Order: sequence, then C-alpha cells, then structure tokens
Amino acid sequence: MRTPFVLLLLLAGCLTPGSLPDAAVEDPGVVDAGPHRPLSNTQKAVLLDQGQPARCDAPGDAGTRFVDSTEAFGLGKLGVDLTGNRLTVADLDADGYPDLVVHAVTSNLAQQKQLPDGGRRLVWQLMNRPSTDGTHRVFVDETANGLFEVRGGSDTRYRSAQLAVFGDVDNDGDLDAYSGTYVDPTKPMTDPGDRSEVLLNDGTGHFTLAPETATTPRRDELMPTTSATFTDVDRDGRLDVFVGHWYEAYGQSSLGVQARLFQGLGTGEFSDVTAYANLLTDDSGFDAFTNHRPAYGVTACDLNDDGAPELMVSAYGRQPNLLYRNDGHGKFVDQSVASGFAGDENHDFRDNENFRCWCTANTANPACAGVTGPAIQCPTPATSSWGVGFDDQPWRNNGNTFTTWCGDVDGDGKNDLYNAEIHHWWAGGSSDSSELQHNLSTANGDVRLGRPGNATTGLQPPHLGVSWNEGGIVAAGGDLDNDGRLDLVVGFSDYPDQFGMLFAQQPDGTFSDRSRAWNLRHECMAGLAVADFDRDGDLDVLAGASTARDCALTWKKNEVHLYENQAVSTKWMLLHLEGNGTTTNRAAIGAKVTVKANGKSQTREVSGGYGHFGLQNDLTVHLGLGGCEGADEITVRWPDAQGTTQTFAHVPGNLFLRLKQGEASPFLVK
Repeated sequence: MRTPFVLLLLLAGCLTPGSLPDAAVEDPGVVDAGPHRPLSNTQKAVLLDQGQPARCDAPGDAGTRFVDSTEAFGLGKLGVDLTGNRLTVADLDADGYPDLVVHAVTSNLAQQKQLPDGGRRLVWQLMNRPSTDGTHRVFVDETANGLFEVRGGSDTRYRSAQLAVFGDVDNDGDLDAYSGTYVDPTKPMTDPGDRSEVLLNDGTGHFTLAPETATTPRRDELMPTTSATFTDVDRDGRLDVFVGHWYEAYGQSSLGVQARLFQGLGTGEFSDVTAYANLLTDDSGFDAFTNHRPAYGVTACDLNDDGAPELMVSAYGRQPNLLYRNDGHGKFVDQSVASGFAGDENHDFRDNENFRCWCTANTANPACAGVTGPAIQCPTPATSSWGVGFDDQPWRNNGNTFTTWCGDVDGDGKNDLYNAEIHHWWAGGSSDSSELQHNLSTANGDVRLGRPGNATTGLQPPHLGVSWNEGGIVAAGGDLDNDGRLDLVVGFSDYPDQFGMLFAQQPDGTFSDRSRAWNLRHECMAGLAVADFDRDGDLDVLAGASTARDCALTWKKNEVHLYENQAVSTKWMLLHLEGNGTTTNRAAIGAKVTVKANGKSQTREVSGGYGHFGLQNDLTVHLGLGGCEGADEITVRWPDAQGTTQTFAHVPGNLFLRLKQGEASPFLVK
C-alpha cells in the first residue's frame, strides 16, 4: 500500500550536501554514488532507548490482502504491456527501488527475429520510477540499456537470453549481470550464435559486455543453460557464479550437462574451478548417483551455519538432486544422499501406473506380487511404457525438481529448503512432491535435512479427483503479513486446477492456505518474484502466467500481474547491506542477518539468485516485526573468511536502513 515512510527518530538537524559527518564519508576510492542514489551514505538513524527493550504490541490481524495493480504500476496494456514468466528483481540503478528483468519462454529462432525497435518483445529491462505526478511508482521500459547487447554489436536484434541474476562482481557499488543463454545441443539449427555473458553496470542501469571469459561458452559449445546463482564460495570478497544446465540430448539420453563453478577475479572475468572445487560429475554412474544431472535450477546458501555456502542442483527426470557441502575454503564434498536432499526415502515404484501395465503381461514376476490392476488405459503392448533396469532403479524414483528455495522458515537460525516439484498421480508415491525440508544440521558439521511431510506442515497442494497433478515450478519465501513469521508462495502450473498458493505460517509453525482469503490465487503461476516494489513496508508479489499445456485454456499469452499488498497497521524493517568490497563482496551476498525482538529471532540470508531460470528477489532484506516498534538487536555475519560479525542495538522499525560493514550505526535510506 502506498503510504510514505514513517520517518521516526531521525538524526536531529539538517545536513546540506558536503556537510556529512566524518563517519558518513564514503571509503576512499569508492565511486561517488551521486545525489540521485539514496543508497549512498546519508543521515544516521537515531537508535531507540538503549535502556529498554523495544515496545511490542500484539500484532493482531494485519488485514493482508492483495489487489491487482498491474495497470497502476505501468505493466498492463496501458503501459508496457508486459509478457513473460521468468522474473528477476534487482535494484539496477541503486535508487533504493527494485527494478525488473523479464524473459519470455520461447525458442532461439523466435529470439533471433526480435528487433530492438519493434516486433515481438521477448526480453525486458524495466526501471522502477516515480509517476509523473509523484503519487506512486511505475515501471519504465529501458530495455535498450545494453543488458541484451549482442557481442560485436547489432542494430537489428537483442541478444538471445533466457535468464539473468545480479551481483556486484567488480565491487564498485552497483549490480552487474550474469545473462544466461539456452542453446539446444540437439537442434544446432536454432543456435542464435549468442552465448551466456557477464555484463558490467555503470551504476545507472546501463550495461556493457565484460571481456569474454570462462563463463562465455565457445562458439562450438551448445550449452543448454537453465540457471545460475552468484555466491562467494571461498569468501575472498569476490563473487563467483554457479551455473546449471539441462540434458545433453533431451529425449535421447538421461544424461545432463556438467554444472560449473566459475571463480570471480573481481574484474568481471572468471575462471573455471569446477574440477578444483571437487564438483565434477560423470558421463555415466547413474547407479552410483555420480552422473551429470539435468538441472532446472541451482541454489547457493549456508546450511550448516559455518558461514560458507553450500551448492545445490535441482534435478529433473526423477533423478536425485545434488548437494555439496563447502569445506569452508571453496572445496566441496558430495552429501546429496547423506543429507536427504537427493530425494525422499520412498523408491517403491509398484504403485506407478506404467509398472502396473507392465505387470499385466508379467504376472509371474515376483515384483508384481500384490500389485493391483492399472487405473489407466495401457498402451499396446502393455510393457512399452515401462523400462526394466531403467524405470525401476533408485536413480529414477526421485523428483522433477524445478526450484529449491532457501530460508530460515522455523526461526532456529538455520536455513531450511523448499523444493518445488512436478508430481503426477500416475507416477505413484516414489515420485517426490513439493515439500519443505527442515534443517537438522549441527554447527560446522555435515548437512542433515528432515522431511516432516505436507500433511504435518500444512503445505499440501490440492489433489482434485483421481487424476491429479502437482505442477510445482517456482517458490519464494517472505513475511507477507509482517507478523514475524516467514510465509511461502509456491507457483503451480501447466496442468488443470493449478495456481499460485500462498501458505501463511501459523504461530505453531504449520501453514494455512490463504490464496483465496488474501486474493493471490493467480492461475498457472509459472513466474514469481516477491519484493516491496513501492517501499511501503509490505511485500508485493509479481506473478507470471504459463500458456503451456492446459494453461493455454486460461491464458492467451504469458501475462505478468503485480499484486500489491494492502497490509495495514504493521511493523516492519528494510535493511540494505553493504560489504566493504575487499574482504567481503560489496553486495553482501551470503550475509546472514539475525534480528531479535520481543524475545524472538528471525534470520535472513542475502541471496544471489536461485531456482528455475534465474529467480531472484530483492537483495534488500525485509522483515516483519510482529507488532514491535523496532529491533532489540540486529547482528550481521558478513560473508568474509573470518566470519566477521557486527551488532546494531535498539534499531527503530518502519524505516528503510542501510547497514555498512565497519560503520557502527545504520544510515537512513530515504
């Protein structure tokens, strides 16, 4: 909802340009942020009474409800008429407001035909600006700002690109881009000639191609890139990027393409350290779970609370997911199976309808003992849809994982995981469902995850009729009602009766479906971003629509809708973190923020992107304060090699604050 910031408890007195106190002067050598960039150092916020804890009232009902504000934000037919469903949020010009980068789902042949001055729009860079009358925010089309520049230049088309994630790779104070291009190895005729690229930001949201480096595949490499995440695996203060890829020959082989880790050199250039980091998989080894996985998403976050990020690959094709534990120095140990992340424990395929068909022709086979008749029309011959030695193997009885989201759901200070999965009724119980995984790891130890089950957590998607589907594709977490508990938004799509589900966390830690009650039941939600787009202190939701399969009956094109949060009378906090740019990456990706109020703790980790085709939410940390006027304590563990911590006591709420490494007090962001 659009109300001005409550500018309480600010530093008394006025400061004119050039009169900032010494403590508020930028470090030498840092590019001047300029007057148009309020994330530069400004006035410091006055702290709360340090002798008393923050006053807290019962949070009550926030009146949370979402309204479709697509047109109001300039995204509808009267504005830019936005289409697409791969949605990325990042503040590209450091003005304090999150901007949008959107990709359409389309072939490279269609991408080649896109013209910068017209034709079908497939890529978008949209900047969050004040409206002409200054009453609200609108998105303005600035796609020509270079993010989709073709190497070598082109006046006729934008570069083919399917995803983007953002981080400050050169530590100059603005967010640079990894722009991923999917090229199908089985269809070289569709190769646009473009490749994945790193692009550098000039600070105003204008991008130029970085020097060609290890992240840029060779012209003879057709890389089916599907996902990427910025992270600092060795905590040297320079961002690295972990990249996932799809099948090497979809429909012909179950083998994926090696996921790769690229070490940042701090200049926009990268080196391939996949082998050095012990991340190599094999072009065989399915039974041993050592094969290359077809990845639909990658994720990086700290799971054993040692300050070093683990790496995860979300695998498709019912194949086991990958989880690598960081040794603290950027080398990894495979803990996919031991952690429980590879898949759930159910590998019993006997309720798979295709297996039941196979059993009609193999009644004497011991595996068919007690198996009931199929509930589907079997093919001819009945054995043709089941492969003995293939479909009955453990590596083929896991999930179709599209997205792994990471965050501290239960407030114990450790990141939990949520997997968004596609699961069909006919596949039976051995196919994994979308599910929350609680973190059971001990500090600095091996990663351990528990699966309490959707019946226990309340996160069960609806199963309508016998022939149900779960089309889990995207997921994100955030405190949507500012009650101090993380909620989950999950996008289900592509099949009948699929929509976005908003699961609100209850005081006992279980979840309740509030999709209808809060008016966020977006049908066929295949794109998702959660951010406070108008900076009023509550989280809004951006949803993209699928037109795949049954969803084409609902949507004629991949519409994008912005649902504006109308929460009222809530307490909140927005925190923009900034590393020192030397021992810690400037964007503070990987930083852990712990906020204590009213005897309770909340934890957030700054993410460099995750999941299906580059999901990324605002790097600014949002927290609901559950009725408290502020935080008794904020502790930041910076993502440097020493695990440096910094504590800010008695910090007021309902403010947008900037926490800079080494500065003793927060700064106000206007």
